[in-house]
Amino acid sequence: MAEQADVGGAAPLRGEAVAWRPRVATVLLCAVSIALAMSAQFLFQPFVWRNWPWDEVLQAWLELALCRVEVSLAIAAALLGAWALPTRSLGVRAALLSGAIAVAAWAAETLVTEQSGFGDRGPATRLLTWAVMSSSVAAMFYLWRRGVAARDAAQALRLRHVRMQQQLTQLKLQALRSQIEPHFLFNTLATVRSLRGTDPDQGQRLLTHLIDYLRSTGSSASPGGSTLEAEIGVIRAYLGVVEMRMSGRIAVSIDVPDELLRCAIPSLAVATLVENAVKHGLSPKPEGGTVRVSARRNGDSLEVSVADDGVGFVGPGGAGIGLANVRARLRTLHGAKGALRIRANEPAGALLTVVVPWQRASA
Repeated sequence: MAEQADVGGAAPLRGEAVAWRPRVATVLLCAVSIALAMSAQFLFQPFVWRNWPWDEVLQAWLELALCRVEVSLAIAAALLGAWALPTRSLGVRAALLSGAIAVAAWAAETLVTEQSGFGDRGPATRLLTWAVMSSSVAAMFYLWRRGVAARDAAQALRLRHVRMQQQLTQLKLQALRSQIEPHFLFNTLATVRSLRGTDPDQGQRLLTHLIDYLRSTGSSASPGGSTLEAEIGVIRAYLGVVEMRMSGRIAVSIDVPDELLRCAIPSLAVATLVENAVKHGLSPKPEGGTVRVSARRNGDSLEVSVADDGVGFVGPGGAGIGLANVRARLRTLHGAKGALRIRANEPAGALLTVVVPWQRASA
């Protein structure tokens, strides 16, 4: 098995040979192209064409181009060699590239000058010139890679933030689900047991409603949210249990247009408001009352309201754990676009409204 290469630019793996060859070919092709482009400036000097025949000009350009190509190929080879050296430090990598460019260019230009006679700079001047140029190239490379690393780090930080928000939402959802109070289940099961002897058929229906409720709360609990249609299913299953336990003391009205059923909404948000209305509004009232669930689109927002005509709030309204949980989840998921509005209902009871951005749930 081939060993893993270092991140900072270690020698390539055996399995990467196919990818390494195109990289070498690309570098060499770029080197030749740059050399030809730099030598072409010789052809755009008017005095050259005025003082020499065209065939001598082209011959001189060809010799100059070959010299430039030799220097460029030497620089390219040095760059490839320096890049293949294993190191994890970006600063060391930049220093290697700078040194490779300076030494290779100085050596190649010195050799070409001695062979062809092109160039009028001394060895020290050439070395200083290439050292400055290579340092500039290495500095640009260093800054570019630092910028890329900073951008990747920022992107990773944003990704971690999103994941933390998802985990927070999941924890809040689990906290919300845990608010299905044990005494609600115990009392319902106790009612089923008592009906087994007095009215088995009604007891069977109550047990069916309870199973539907537990199944619907489990299937709709998703950190990514739910649909209004699924939320209405949870509410119907819950109220099916409550209606039988309260023996006709509660009436239910659900007014949700069909075109809003596929809208996205946080899981169990509306169901919590219905549970709050039953527990704190209607259960304490001897004659019971009515729970009405309605929904409408208001511009770019979806508003789902739960109204009851029970005893209303005693003390500071909306201070319960369940409502605080819903309010926190809306703030986490939608920021300023999510809200829980609470006010008194007329002539009695409470009116609670969940406000979320209007959007279709993803398939």
